Amino acid sequence: MKRKNRKKQIALWITFGLTILLLLGGIAAGYMAYQFYENIHPTMIVEAGNPVPDASAFQDQVWDSIEMETDLSNIDTTKTGVHPVEFAWGPLSKNSELYIQDTVAPKGSSRDLDCKLGERPSVEDFIVSTEDVTGVKAYFSPEPDYSRKGTQVVTIKLEDGSGNRSELKPKLTIYDPNDTPVLNGAVDITIYEGDSISYRNGVSVSADQDTEPQLEIDNSAVDLNTPGEYPAYYIATDRFGRSTRLEIRVTVKEKDQEYYDTILLNQLAEQVLAEELTEDMDEIERAFVIFRWVRRHVPWNGGRTERDPLGQALKGLQGYSGDCYTHAITCKTLLDHAGVENKMLIRYPGPGVHYWLLVKINGNWYHMDPSPIYLDKLICFLCTDDQVAYFSEFERPHYYDREYDKYPPTPDTSPATVVRKNGDYELVRQ
Repeated sequence: MKRKNRKKQIALWITFGLTILLLLGGIAAGYMAYQFYENIHPTMIVEAGNPVPDASAFQDQVWDSIEMETDLSNIDTTKTGVHPVEFAWGPLSKNSELYIQDTVAPKGSSRDLDCKLGERPSVEDFIVSTEDVTGVKAYFSPEPDYSRKGTQVVTIKLEDGSGNRSELKPKLTIYDPNDTPVLNGAVDITIYEGDSISYRNGVSVSADQDTEPQLEIDNSAVDLNTPGEYPAYYIATDRFGRSTRLEIRVTVKEKDQEYYDTILLNQLAEQVLAEELTEDMDEIERAFVIFRWVRRHVPWNGGRTERDPLGQALKGLQGYSGDCYTHAITCKTLLDHAGVENKMLIRYPGPGVHYWLLVKINGNWYHMDPSPIYLDKLICFLCTDDQVAYFSEFERPHYYDREYDKYPPTPDTSPATVVRKNGDYELVRQ
């Protein structure tokens, strides 16, 4: 009886132990199943164009034993959408979802354009490149204004397949092809054989909508060592390809007496200016010193001299006497070398002939007569139109008559005058 009870107790303990073991195993299995389900993300988001993620990307902690049951190799990640994904771990499985989204705006680059008035470049003409995995369409927003010259900023919208947008802002410059460059200062040139030419000296180019037009000179036909007449060409071209071509004539002369006289004239003029002018002199003082030198050094002879600019200027600079033409051309030569702008005037319609000058001082024109006559009536230095008109009407009839419409007017007042003092000339500021 006792043995039978003992066997029964052992069986109970074994049953109890097995029950405990089964219970613990069930708890462990349930916990692992819970960990499996929690370890798999319910969703995975991938930006369009990126590679398809592997199984590990869906897990918080990577279990090598978890397998991806769904084949994702054929998914096109350049297209947005949602794809179901199944995972297995032993007999257990869980579903997840792969989201392919596009949140990145397209990228691109553009270039500035020039176009003729009336042309209408397309948006593609501005585009250099675009970049987006879902494709890009480009369009103006708003449409450029093609009806006016000038430079404007163009707005180009880039939009991808998901509706993401970005902007490009190139510049559009519209020009009139008929507005060709303007050449200024290109004139016929006369030199002596063997001399050189500075073709660009005094020549400028201006162009509409271009601050730096290019100037090309074609002097291939000119032979500086052989007397003759040759063509030379100035070609101005702007950034739009508009071009202006101008022909001048280059005359190469033999070195005759006139050549040597010109050299002598320049030497004499520069010698006078070097002796008389100083760097601190203003325009009025420079004009006065030249005016005074001519009146001091070129005697008046009252006769009519030959109207030879070079010859009479040489005589005047060498101290020979002459008439009003000699005084005027000598004074003009010195003013030219001193950089003082001036014009020669001649009495018109008469009677007789008289020459004098207009000089530009501080931006205004004034009369200057270097002939040393009528000192008791008028010393004509920086005189106004009214002053010479009064002299011509009341002192010396018609003396300063001229073709008024051919010459610039003077101001109403003069900035300075000249008086005689102790047998010399003295400048008086007004």
